[in-house]
Amino acid sequence: MTSEHHYTPARTSDAAAVPDAVAAYLDGADLLARTQAVRLSTVDSAGWPHASLLSAGDVLALPSGRVRFVVYPESTVAANLVRDGRLALTLSLDGGVCELRARARRLPDAQGVPLAMFEAEVEQIREHRAPYADVVTGVTFTLHDPQTVLGRWERQITAMRAAG
Repeated sequence: MTSEHHYTPARTSDAAAVPDAVAAYLDGADLLARTQAVRLSTVDSAGWPHASLLSAGDVLALPSGRVRFVVYPESTVAANLVRDGRLALTLSLDGGVCELRARARRLPDAQGVPLAMFEAEVEQIREHRAPYADVVTGVTFTLHDPQTVLGRWERQITAMRAAG
């Protein structure tokens, strides 16, 4: 292998489903062990990218290939999604970075979860890899009060599973 760097384009697929490895990470199980934040990017009203971070307790990959997630209803992310709907969910996985480009719609508010719930349909998957290095981790976090957070996350996952 050469030490020269050459541009490697992202591998793109128009698959309308979440890749198996992403679905496994975002399946709503073993939440305290899932410490990688998922980057959620939207488009703001001026056309600029707007980034936020979600935990595995805020996102759920569905068997249908769609993704549900919750955000604060008064957040810029919620306003961007209601107005535009386009988003990218990004996380590091298997030595690279997986980006899901999708369009979301707001779902009715869930009982017991004071957050705005959205469901996104994946339109394109982009896998970014470098031939000379592996991505080892994305943005990771440590919880201050894991048991309290776990209870909230479990309520959110239950609500996302139950949403119609």
